[in-house]
Amino acid sequence: MGHDVRMQKTGQKIESNHPLYHFKRKVWNVHVDRHPAIIFECKNEADVIEAVKYAQERNLKITVRGGGFHPAGKSVKDEAVLIDLSLMNHIHVDEVTKVATVGAGAKIYEIDELTQEYGLAVPLGSCANLGVSGLALGGGLGYLRAKYGLTSDNVIAVHMVTAKGELIYVNRFEHPSLFWAIRGAGANFGVVTKFELKLYPVGQYILGIDVVYDYKDVQQILEKVEEYRKFAVDDISFNVVITNIAPNGKGSISTVRLIGMYIGELSLEVEEKIIQPLLTLAEPITDNTEVMTYTDMQKKFDPFVQEGFAIEGISLFFDELNQEAINILLDEFNKTDIQVTIHLLELHGQINRISTYESAFTIRDGSYLLIVDAEIGANPEHTSKWIRQIYEKLLPYSYNKTSYLNSSHENEEVYRNSYKCIHNTLVRLKKEYDPYNLFCSEHKLIE
Repeated sequence: MGHDVRMQKTGQKIESNHPLYHFKRKVWNVHVDRHPAIIFECKNEADVIEAVKYAQERNLKITVRGGGFHPAGKSVKDEAVLIDLSLMNHIHVDEVTKVATVGAGAKIYEIDELTQEYGLAVPLGSCANLGVSGLALGGGLGYLRAKYGLTSDNVIAVHMVTAKGELIYVNRFEHPSLFWAIRGAGANFGVVTKFELKLYPVGQYILGIDVVYDYKDVQQILEKVEEYRKFAVDDISFNVVITNIAPNGKGSISTVRLIGMYIGELSLEVEEKIIQPLLTLAEPITDNTEVMTYTDMQKKFDPFVQEGFAIEGISLFFDELNQEAINILLDEFNKTDIQVTIHLLELHGQINRISTYESAFTIRDGSYLLIVDAEIGANPEHTSKWIRQIYEKLLPYSYNKTSYLNSSHENEEVYRNSYKCIHNTLVRLKKEYDPYNLFCSEHKLIE
């Protein structure tokens, strides 16, 4: 009844003198330039176990790469063992139980293309080139978030290799505390090799909302977005993108783009009451809203995350669009000479109905997630200073000073602010499952 995408059997070790070493150590953000001690290109769980034991025997730390798209490049570290799961991208769909079993190296587009054959979808991110692992372990905010929640909310179980080199099955009944932790704070406890994910009926065709406005109307647009969000239906989710980068990537022009997805039934009433208000927030420059395939909509943002970018970024949650915070954000945007893209993800529906105790992703009553990406260009120090400055200015207005760690620069302050309410529990679990800190996330639970 299912559909399998199978893998070969044996991976390889890639040391610094290997012709593929410099290619395989690269991550999406080209500003990150780190040199692991060795790379294990794994094709199965036996390869992962071998890599873990290799690190144990030599007293080396471990990092894990699924998609390698974290902006801070946290999947690679100098003189550590890099476990590369990109070839473990096997996928099995059970359309009866509505469960997808997905290898940790799978990309969104690989999952979407297969699940859509059955008229089903997993709630994933909104860019098809991203890997599933970071989404499932750290949150996962896509266009299905209002209807079905985060990617991590839809993890049923995982297969994990522990710091002892043991393969365990983790779900609500087996290792339940670990199951709580890996859904939101999952990078610290072991190597997840496989996910079991919930599937939902999502038709082949959806309404892709895509309208570009003049930046001069940004204040009016944000005010109307806030009013709309308060009464938004679960079938719709959208992001507001403010950028000073021209559409062709050449030159500078400031625009506001609203991009989103509606997965419900269309009717004249729906178009008038649900869709049209988003298309008339101001006078549009262009309106490319249309019925399109779900997979095409998932790929629509891919040009913005192509490999070869050098960026630095921050993120913060907000429980309201405070006017003072908006003024700070726009003032910094207006006066900078850096190429900047601001993503404002509105949050409503199922994502905020789930209990704060359900998983380690505890931010359940925020209204917006702000992500600011700045291209590094020729002066990295200038960009870093600007990013840090905007983070510090906006921090007092944010929701409990929390960040989305899948889209943020990494340091101990950001980590402490984001996980402070569950930090002691995470430390206890770290000591139980990885007492020697083999899996060395930048978020140090223990030394």
